[in-house]
Amino acid sequence: MGTWKMCTIADIGTVVGGATPSTKKEENYDGGTIAWITPKDLAGFSGRFISCGERNITEMGLKSCSAQMMPKHTILFSSRAPIGYIAIAAKEVCTNQGFKSVIPNENTDYMFLYYLLKYNKENIESLGSGTTFKEVSASTMRGIQVKVPESLDEQKAIASVLSALDDKIESNVTINDNLYQQLDAIYHITYPYLPSDELPAGWKCVPLGTLCDSISIKHSFDKEKLIFLNTGDVENGNFLHSIYSPVKDMPGQAKKSIKANDILYSEIRPINRHFAFVNFQADDYVVSTKLMVIRSRKMDSRRLYHFLTTQDIINELQIEAESRSGTFPQIRFENVQRLPIIIAPLDIELQFTQILNDYYNIIDNNIRENQHLIALRDAILPKLMSGEIDVTDIEI
Repeated sequence: MGTWKMCTIADIGTVVGGATPSTKKEENYDGGTIAWITPKDLAGFSGRFISCGERNITEMGLKSCSAQMMPKHTILFSSRAPIGYIAIAAKEVCTNQGFKSVIPNENTDYMFLYYLLKYNKENIESLGSGTTFKEVSASTMRGIQVKVPESLDEQKAIASVLSALDDKIESNVTINDNLYQQLDAIYHITYPYLPSDELPAGWKCVPLGTLCDSISIKHSFDKEKLIFLNTGDVENGNFLHSIYSPVKDMPGQAKKSIKANDILYSEIRPINRHFAFVNFQADDYVVSTKLMVIRSRKMDSRRLYHFLTTQDIINELQIEAESRSGTFPQIRFENVQRLPIIIAPLDIELQFTQILNDYYNIIDNNIRENQHLIALRDAILPKLMSGEIDVTDIEI
């Protein structure tokens, strides 16, 4: 292993804050082409490289505030609660004041710096101060102590190990996104009719409630520890954890049992896509009362899941959620069971269902592989960043 040194972030890069142009002046935004990144753009962001945010600003907008353009490969780090969102600028960008970004110097590999800040996230977060919200100041960020290999080649070797894992993770995500798009196209070709259309012979439109049920069976709680899923623990088809916790410490809404082929669908804000398909034996899972457990009665479970997770249906349910009075935009199973669904003749249904299951088998395999890769990456990150694993023999 090469020589490592203790230094500050200011020793390995330039810390740059951001600023926000006035939103009241249209000339700061209208027709803007300059990428303006905010922490909101990184919420739920699973990649490493970012090139644009929700909005752009204009040259006038840039001149109107103290924000500055930062070069490609700047590491963006959110410094105001929530602290610790991180990404690599894929091109020149600027940010709002929610960031303390770091431009690596000539002796620092940008990818190594990305993983270094990721490794030090909790330490940086603990240094935040403030009464209204926690924030890490520029001076605090500059003074943070870190341990770094003196050799640029060793930095690159460490980054290459972690990047190889992230490259595969991001590749799987891209493949899945492409498969979802293909399925969407196949679905609209296979089912070209609207519920309001006059349907050909053999086709029919029925309420979804005739094909499925809302299941609320209380879990037996036959073990001291189980896996509890709240609404935020499933997202866009993914189960975000499988951690066992003591039953005695679970909240009151931990009640429902689930089983393979059930569909979990959050009652709160459908637009946030908190849903998943149970494709495993789930005896050890207990879910929140705010997660609908939808079970198919007369159709393939994947076909039902696919229908419920199409963007048109999500948008329709979101409108119904927002029309209800209450603390949160929320739906009930009654909203789901009223949805009209078009059923094709049996041969078409069987053909589409086969395609659907073939696609989802690939998607599920990629999700499972990513879960393993993420666990491996997170396990070796501290070992690489502490120098515990020697990478000097790795050829870049």
